[in-house]
Amino acid sequence: MNKNPILMLIMVVVMAVIPLENKAKVWSAKNIPMAHLKNKNCYVSDPDGIMNAAGRHRADSILRKLDKECKIESAFIIVNNVEGGDPFRMAQDVGNKYGVGKKATNRGLVVVIAVKDKKYFIAPGEGLEKDLTDAECDKIARACIVANMRENKPGGAVVSTAKAIYSKLKTGDSGIEDGEDDEDYTAFYVVVGLFVLFVIIIARVDVSGGGSSSGSSSSGGGSYGGGSFGGGGSGGSW
Repeated sequence: MNKNPILMLIMVVVMAVIPLENKAKVWSAKNIPMAHLKNKNCYVSDPDGIMNAAGRHRADSILRKLDKECKIESAFIIVNNVEGGDPFRMAQDVGNKYGVGKKATNRGLVVVIAVKDKKYFIAPGEGLEKDLTDAECDKIARACIVANMRENKPGGAVVSTAKAIYSKLKTGDSGIEDGEDDEDYTAFYVVVGLFVLFVIIIARVDVSGGGSSSGSSSSGGGSYGGGSFGGGGSGGSW
């Protein structure tokens, strides 16, 4: 049987490429692109392109205020998968590897949201744990991350978390009422099919530079001040 060699070649290439596309990138402190180190006005690392540009810009604006007004350096990371499915480990490793927070105060902040792992962790630096306690981190996470992710709103999860933390550290009040995190699970199950389709589509989009938003193209890279992390904070799943 005589087969078209060009057709055969195409089939071989397609079969070779499909497994590569289906293999999800797994992120860790070793390979995550740190948005703030590339652009001093950006704090959200979104290498999988999960958020839209408007959402990243809004979150970056809030986190810039957190940095300038409250002297809290931060790194918000939203990805599909983290190494070992462990956002706590990644948050600690990122915080210590890059020294998020000033060395003199250790008031840094790392937030990791792993969308496909369905897990998160909010990690304050050692010097921030008194003002952003484990209980407060849990309260904010449930109201902002869990509630939004159950409704397939990753952008809302990042922006609302940034807003609540800024409010807490600026005014002493996160603006979240007790019991606000009691959510109905129905919405999550209704949209789960669309969520899977959405993830498949965005996984094919090549987003470089940590998904930085609309910071000025003339802005140089930022830096972190040598802060350290000791294991405080709160994490969970949705």
